[in-house]
Amino acid sequence: MRQGRSGLGMIVGLLLGAASGAAAGYYAAYYLWGQPVNWYSADLSKLGPGAENDLIRYGRDLIVNTPRHIGKNATDPAMRYAGNDLACQNCHLNAGLQPFAAPFVSTFGTYPMMVDDQVLTLTDRINGCMRRSMNGKDLPAEGREMEAVIAYLKFVGKGTPEGERVFGMGLKPIANPAQPPDARRGEAVYAKLCVTCHKEDGQGQPKPSPGVGYSIPPLWGEASFNAGAGMAKTAYAASYIRDNMPFGIDYRTPVLTVQQAWDVAAFMISKPHPPATAATMSTLQ
Repeated sequence: MRQGRSGLGMIVGLLLGAASGAAAGYYAAYYLWGQPVNWYSADLSKLGPGAENDLIRYGRDLIVNTPRHIGKNATDPAMRYAGNDLACQNCHLNAGLQPFAAPFVSTFGTYPMMVDDQVLTLTDRINGCMRRSMNGKDLPAEGREMEAVIAYLKFVGKGTPEGERVFGMGLKPIANPAQPPDARRGEAVYAKLCVTCHKEDGQGQPKPSPGVGYSIPPLWGEASFNAGAGMAKTAYAASYIRDNMPFGIDYRTPVLTVQQAWDVAAFMISKPHPPATAATMSTLQ
């Protein structure tokens, strides 16, 4: 256990929300010392000066401003590890602090883990994203960028139960659709609810110059995630879309029906994406 985890009733109650999870809210279903805890409220503004805290801040900046530091068009050509100019935050909303938007809160405390008889380290997991979602190549395992990202993940997970995933981690399971997902119906949903931000061509909105990357990310085409990414899987995309899109909603206030989420996911995935080539393949399955 982590230092400070033992003691008189460090976790004195476990409250599971209703099936929808709404009752548990952002408190991740835990009480510590009799008080509800919001695991999703990590605040870097309280960090003082110092090399360790500077590393945490750099880690967050890498999550938020990924393309400027390590993107396809990063200022330093030697740092162009990603094959596109997406930001980690384009999927991991609010710098990895939005429940059911693939947040980071329990990440540090649940790696390494066993998956299909493989031991996966946190470095493996991060570089899986670099190869697939970012369509690029590995960050050096001992480099400052990897060190900074891990420092940020450790910071946002401070105090969480070790080896456990708190409420809101990953994606919220989505019900099966009443009808098979249909890209044609999904195109109509996209035109109604998605096109304002992601545009008719699906290419989103680039940041105005001199910014690098996107205010709204592209959903398909060469600038998007590759075919090996989690978002290229219909069930994954449907769950994410249902609880996070249109931008500004969350799992408590979905706009799309379950069927609409499956259909628009099918439409997005039917569009071209960069292939998962040998160069961008990950050992993660």
